[in-house]
Amino acid sequence: MLTSPLDNRRPDEGMGMRSSRTVSAAALLATAAALAGCSGSDTGATTDPVKWDTARACDLADDATLAPLLTVGVDEGTEADSSGRVTCSWGSAEQLNTVAITLTSAPQTARELRTVDVAGLTGRVLAESKYQCIVEFETDSGVLSVETKFGLDATGNPDTSCDRAVPLAEHALGELGWTA
Repeated sequence: MLTSPLDNRRPDEGMGMRSSRTVSAAALLATAAALAGCSGSDTGATTDPVKWDTARACDLADDATLAPLLTVGVDEGTEADSSGRVTCSWGSAEQLNTVAITLTSAPQTARELRTVDVAGLTGRVLAESKYQCIVEFETDSGVLSVETKFGLDATGNPDTSCDRAVPLAEHALGELGWTA
């Protein structure tokens, strides 16, 4: 039990026994509060970015970011791991309407068509038409690639750019902790 230096006083030394206990209780509460502040539960703490090879690609999207890109509805993603790439895909290949998130260690060698700024990072647009978009973000923790195939939706939707994929990319980058 923590005690205050005042606890060693005799009651006739200017402070009664009851006051001495109050001081001890206050000291104990102050110590407990100080220790609680050291417990690591600081809400302002930042977490380290997730490395590409430890992340689960299927955890990087949610219904809200996938729904605007898929005409059939959001299903559970299918994860694949091959050749140093981890990919999760959603959608219907039969309707040419899919979304894929890929994590890897090195960027593609394709020439960029333009760039997009997402979550403080510059992404390279590698393919862009009303039918398809590929945008890739390179960080020290790895490379995130978002690929969308709009299929039949492209004929009726006037937005024919990679701008449609920006909310998904922003969400995935945030989940990875790769935002600037």
